[in-house]
Amino acid sequence: MSDRLLLLSHAGVTLVMVGIMWSVQLTIYPQFRNVPVDDFVPYVTAHATRIVVLLAPFAPLEILLALLVWIRRPEDVSGRLAFIAGLLLAIGWLSTALWYAPLHGELQSGHDAVLIDRLIWTNWFRTALWSIRGVFALSML
Repeated sequence: MSDRLLLLSHAGVTLVMVGIMWSVQLTIYPQFRNVPVDDFVPYVTAHATRIVVLLAPFAPLEILLALLVWIRRPEDVSGRLAFIAGLLLAIGWLSTALWYAPLHGELQSGHDAVLIDRLIWTNWFRTALWSIRGVFALSML
């Protein structure tokens, strides 16, 4: 894979993830507030299944491409930039595993307005993180 194709692929997949994060932040999570209590558990469970299906092709590909950018670093890409972009990705996925996935698990027990608000407000962290990754990916081009 040429350096140009690597950077284009990396930027494309990263920007898809940025779009997913903004869609989740602005549309999907706020909608949790409007789901009737009796329908909440099936709704949140369906969300968990569908979001995994959506992320399944992109998340591993983003990780792989970020690793390739860092390991094979194209000549015009700063080593520091490649490292920080990869570090942000690691932080994003670690926070997903350690904070957001358990929070989603709690929500699958039933409607909880406090947990929904916590999810929405704390998810700005991941939205910002992936947005910064998007800027970094574009700057690598």
